[in-house]
Amino acid sequence: MLEEVVEKIRLSNKYRYINEKTILELAKIELPKHKSEKNLIKAVKNRLHQVYGAFLSRKDAEKINKLLSILESGEGDIRDVAKKILRLHQSTRERLDIYEELYREIFDVTGRPGSLMDLACGLNPFSIPYMDIDRPVDYYAYDIDSMVVENVNRFLGILGYPRLARVKDVLFEEIEEHSDLCLIFKFLPIGERIKKGSSMRLLKSINSRFIVVSFPLKSISGREKGMLENYSRIFEPLMKESCKIKRKFVLGNEIFYILTRENNG
Repeated sequence: MLEEVVEKIRLSNKYRYINEKTILELAKIELPKHKSEKNLIKAVKNRLHQVYGAFLSRKDAEKINKLLSILESGEGDIRDVAKKILRLHQSTRERLDIYEELYREIFDVTGRPGSLMDLACGLNPFSIPYMDIDRPVDYYAYDIDSMVVENVNRFLGILGYPRLARVKDVLFEEIEEHSDLCLIFKFLPIGERIKKGSSMRLLKSINSRFIVVSFPLKSISGREKGMLENYSRIFEPLMKESCKIKRKFVLGNEIFYILTRENNG
């Protein structure tokens, strides 16, 4: 039954490019609550929408394709094209004014990395031109949307980086790679909504010297609702169980934590 549910959900244009593993695991979570297949499919779709938010629309995917084609033809400015792509999603659009300062702040603690991981990356890898890294590095980018992953790999190739983006749900699939630095922007609260305790498990599973996590300070509607206090109260004790907080700072609409393993401190 579950395999049929996954297949039917992926027939939808909206979810055609979403990782099968993600849909299957959400179906397993929702299955005990619903007797009919119809209600189960509806519940999984609702969960996908509520938890993962807006996926890349076909219209935006076409825009990205055209912009990357310009770069692949040897025309256009990489940073200018990256900026246009970053504007296509709310989270990356909000960071446009802070990306340079953000990476300066991070690298001040971590040093410039030779390898990175970007979990639930979305369009964030298109911010690489703001990192001021003067040589290609291994950039492992994971997302549940195969269209996002395809475009990220194209961009990595344009930069001369290895094409290391992969379709992977980091909540349900093992992370085998290791890196100097791992970025997890705005994802830990989402993980907790999907499966309680997943934040702790994810942090413990990451094989990186430094981990940078962020939390939103405003809801999608723009309301603050005491989010800073809530996230500090809920997640700081969890992070301290497996990591040491090296630096904590607010930029734009996010609070960032730079973490390191205690034995790397």
